[in-house]
Formats: sequence, structure tokens, C-alpha cells
Amino acid sequence: MIFKKVKISAYKVLMQALLVGLLVGIVVGIFRFGIEKMSALWLKLFELTHDNPYWFVVVIVGLILTGVIVGYFVHQQAHVGGSGIPEVKLQLQGKLDIPWWPILWRKLLGGIMVISTGIFLGPEGPSLQLGSTIGQGVGEKFKQSKTNSRILLATGAASGLAAAFGAPLSGVMFVLEEVFHNFSSRVWMNALAGAIAADFVVSNVFGQKAVLAIPYKHTFPVNLYWQLVILGVILGLLGQLYKHSLFSFKKNLYAYNLDS
Repeated sequence: MIFKKVKISAYKVLMQALLVGLLVGIVVGIFRFGIEKMSALWLKLFELTHDNPYWFVVVIVGLILTGVIVGYFVHQQAHVGGSGIPEVKLQLQGKLDIPWWPILWRKLLGGIMVISTGIFLGPEGPSLQLGSTIGQGVGEKFKQSKTNSRILLATGAASGLAAAFGAPLSGVMFVLEEVFHNFSSRVWMNALAGAIAADFVVSNVFGQKAVLAIPYKHTFPVNLYWQLVILGVILGLLGQLYKHSLFSFKKNLYAYNLDS
């Protein structure tokens, strides 16, 4: 009897994970579409400045308004700023409790406004946070337990990243390794289901393709697979070197600022 109830509960969570994935696909699809259209508008404005310098006034005013509006969003909800990944990590660890709806719509609008200006920030981090807020919202609407709510939140994060990149497996692996730090079968199954659903929506409804779409119509020779292993090892070592160099530079810079 108990096993049957657990099985039904797991099935319900899986259905809710699929719902999370579909909703995340819609929201991130709108997010990417908005960035694309707004970026085209900014590019057009910059092109107009070549013919008429007075268009610089429009550009400057637009940038100021963008800063004021997004700054107001951050003032209202501080966790709207940045990529959103640290916030999601803290939520999954149970160290942070933030409302999902105020973050969702501010992150959506603010992200479109800021990223489309050409700032050095991609849609991947914000998409992950958008997804996590939807996962959190679905968990609250269905009054799930803390454990299931965390699973749905992780599912939303994986779905958001999958929808942003157009790569479901990459989204799931990133969330499990870097955010959730848990490889349980339940988390894996639900996160993968949501990520596939999200990718299906952005690919088939919005017609958006993978960010790093590299068409390759040939079969890679089996006798050369050992080279891929060596390449993976080299890239892993370079990645570790880059990470340690970055953290070391940040640490030394912080120490220098304290000394000065």
C-alpha cells in the first residue's frame, strides 16, 4: 500500500515536471524572442547615428531609461540582478527563500531590456533563474513537499538552461553537477523530462535553434574515438587552469583592495 502511494506520488511529480518544462519553454522562448527583436531595434538605432548624429540622443535616452527601469526592478527585488545562478543554488540548499512571481516577471522584462543593449551577459543564467521560478511556482500551486518542491525547482532550472542553449542533456548535467549536487534517479528523470519538454517548445513552437548549432553530416570514424578522449582530457585541464586562474586573480585583487 505504501509502495503504491509512493509510486503515484512519483508519477504526479513527473507530470508536474513535464508541465514545468512546457511552461519554461514558453517563457524562455518569449525571452529569447524579445532579446532578438530588441537587439535588432538597438542595432537599427546605432546604424541611424551614422547618417544623423542626433540619433545619439535617442540612444542615450534609451540607455538611461533602460538603466532606470531595471535599477528600479533590482531595488524592488534585489535577487533580480545578476545571472541568478547563485540564488538558485542557495534556494536548493534551503538557505534562501524568495517569492517566485515578483522575480519571474521582473527578470523576464529586465533581462530582455538589458541583454538586448549588447551588455556582456548572455541569456543562459537568466533563463536558468526564470526556469527555477516557474518550478518553484508549480511546486507551490500543487502544494508539494519540500523534497518534491526542490526537485521541481531543479527541473525548472535545467529546463531553462536547456531552452536557452537548445541542449537538454547539457542543461540537466549542468544543474545536477553545479547547482543541485545530487545524482538521484528521481531528480535525473524529472529534470530530463522537463528539459526535453522545454526544448521541444522552443524548437517547434518558436522555431529557435540551438545556440551552438554545428551541423555535421558525416559519421565520425570509430578508429579516431581515442582522439576525442585525449581532447576531453586536454579541455578539462585547460578548464581547471582557467577556473583557478580566475579565482586566484579575484582573490589577489580583493586582497590588494583591502591593503590599499
